Amino acid sequence: MQGRRIRRLAFGVGLAALIAFAWCIATYHQLPAFGAMVVAIPLLSVAAGRRWLTGPILVVLFGVTFWAAFGTTTGYFWLNRARLEALVAAIQAVPTITSLELGHDAPLPNGMGRVGRYDSSRFINGQLVTQYREQVAPTALQPVLREIDVLRELGISSAQYEALRASLEALRLAGFDRRQDGGIALNEPMPGGTPWVASFLYRPAARPPLGDNVQTLRILAPHWSYVWQG
Repeated sequence: MQGRRIRRLAFGVGLAALIAFAWCIATYHQLPAFGAMVVAIPLLSVAAGRRWLTGPILVVLFGVTFWAAFGTTTGYFWLNRARLEALVAAIQAVPTITSLELGHDAPLPNGMGRVGRYDSSRFINGQLVTQYREQVAPTALQPVLREIDVLRELGISSAQYEALRASLEALRLAGFDRRQDGGIALNEPMPGGTPWVASFLYRPAARPPLGDNVQTLRILAPHWSYVWQG
């Protein structure tokens, strides 16, 4: 009797964890999905009664699903296609921004003599920009302009810009570039010094991209390709 109650409880909690896992997959939340998987596997194994057999089967099923969702380009694209298309629409709504690199905040380098943050590799239309007034250097060898001033010149509101950045960050993208043919390349983060760029490329004409620098091309769906360029 006690064993039956334990199995029922394990089944109920395990089923809840399974549902949470499916929800995290659908909404592309990697760490919560992993946590739900870790909870669901042992509980469902207990509920099934044959842990020596059920456990390995569940590990394989959950593991393959997790890897397909978060470890493959195809999984990423299909789980996030609606979000990617919404991002493309948001980019098209700000035509004066032709390229954007998110960059990142980092501690000030050693030897600066003070404590604070600075912008690293943040670009708008190829221009290095910063949020921090003390980092502005318009006459430097590589000019650095204040981000808000560049946005004002482009006619972009802070709300539009921050929403665009938030969408890119949520999708784990490094930025975007507009192409001369009207396409929009959504760029993945790449290690520093990497001589190529991997992108999800949206093209209104639904044709494969052309160019001598295209190393790898994979069609994902009408209008969408995954491209390595460099």
